[in-house]
Amino acid sequence: MDPTEALPDNALANILRRLPVRDLAVSRCVRKAWCAVVNVHRLLLPHVLPRSVCGLFVNYIDYERPRFFARPSMELPAINGDLGYLPGYNTGHHQIVDHCNGLLIYGTEWTTEFFVTNPATRRWESLPRLDAQNYNTYLVFDPTVSPHYEVFAIPMVPEKIIPVKKPSNSEELSQFSGPYCLNELFLLLEDTPPVKDLEEEYEDGPSELSSQETIEEETIEEDDLLAISALSPTECTGKQDDPEAEWPPSSWMLDVFSSSTKQWQKRLFVRQGEALETVATVRLDRLNPTEWGPRWRYSVYWEGALYVHCRGAFVVRLLLQDGKYQLVKTPINIEESQHAEPYLGKSEKGIYFATVHCHSELRVWIFNVSGGQISWELKHHIDLNPQTMIYQPKVINETWFLYGDNDEDGTNKILGRENCEWNSDDDNILNIDDDYEFSNSYYSFLGFHPYKEIVFLEVSSFRGVAYHLNSSKVHYLGKFRPKDYYQGHSNGIYETFPYTPCMVGELSECG
Repeated sequence: MDPTEALPDNALANILRRLPVRDLAVSRCVRKAWCAVVNVHRLLLPHVLPRSVCGLFVNYIDYERPRFFARPSMELPAINGDLGYLPGYNTGHHQIVDHCNGLLIYGTEWTTEFFVTNPATRRWESLPRLDAQNYNTYLVFDPTVSPHYEVFAIPMVPEKIIPVKKPSNSEELSQFSGPYCLNELFLLLEDTPPVKDLEEEYEDGPSELSSQETIEEETIEEDDLLAISALSPTECTGKQDDPEAEWPPSSWMLDVFSSSTKQWQKRLFVRQGEALETVATVRLDRLNPTEWGPRWRYSVYWEGALYVHCRGAFVVRLLLQDGKYQLVKTPINIEESQHAEPYLGKSEKGIYFATVHCHSELRVWIFNVSGGQISWELKHHIDLNPQTMIYQPKVINETWFLYGDNDEDGTNKILGRENCEWNSDDDNILNIDDDYEFSNSYYSFLGFHPYKEIVFLEVSSFRGVAYHLNSSKVHYLGKFRPKDYYQGHSNGIYETFPYTPCMVGELSECG
């Protein structure tokens, strides 16, 4: 007999809470009784989301893998930013697709091969292939509610391919020459294929999901099933034959993967309010908001809702518990988005939206829901000129490093105890009155600090800074250009994801 079985739950909880964080997390797998005690007494809660940013995962243009721009820490366990344990990490052009509360989606839209991983625990699992095309994947994960996650496949509006007359001679061929993007050619298909007939899809009835194991999951009841069967495939999927059709459709059928069932399933969301755009107007918004990306629009999971920045200059607000969704125009229109760098994120007060116009004008809005009314409130309008930003500090050393680039043998040297802990409140922050060199610079938006009103910016080429929105103070982080990144005009970043660690999450494979 196990001696711990004779202990009262409170006594066992007092013993387990003395374990290091990683051992405490592992103890949940030793015995069911231990797992129950850890969960009931919420022993992992202070460690599940430490409310700290460990770094930024960066996708680079034309570079074979993402890299981790890390903040050194004396805390244990240290976060290993090398994702080499994932299949294809060192051989393919896979990218980080999304991040939510410590979990990442890693994969490629071309092969529809995706993995969900937790860098803090170095565990991962692959997602089953989805029988669909032209979609973006987004994570929903709240470890304070459930160890399980969901992945939402949000369909894109494909472009219409304009027929081009085939050149008949060399003279016409010379006029036809020019740059082309094969990736976009394959992505911009005429139309997505129709989904299976809904009656056939639900022939055996919907699968039952446990509300205790999923995050606000809504099962499809019999009455809903009858309503779904009455809808045409066009109403459910938004088939884009008609350019004047509403987008998204009033009844939107989405594919959702649940880690509790290990399957993709259909989830119906019904629109609240009027449509904002048609297929034709959405197509006016370029696939890439700006010349240098990002390829993906960002998403945020916040208080039971998934917010997705979609092509067409609007945000879809999916109310996961109610099976409804709302459309919210962004603070900028389609034309403005072509000259800015729109970024949807989460920070201290909830949902934020930021743009950088002309590489130097930063604007930040906060999302408000009050009395049933939805609006954006402009909170910051900042001119990022050399007099308000710090460039190339003389005496303060960089405090962050690009994982794997510090030593020639591939290991990461310690940058010094004084630089290992970043107090983002005040100390270790550079004052704009200090003596530093200034230079003509351009700025790109990298992300929000999820718990404080701080934004991460790229200054000129691959120099990272943290900018305090309320005090205008700046912390120089360091350079995040990989040493083996070739020199070329296309060098740059696609996307960045501020990474917050999580010490739990039920993933099947161990790295």
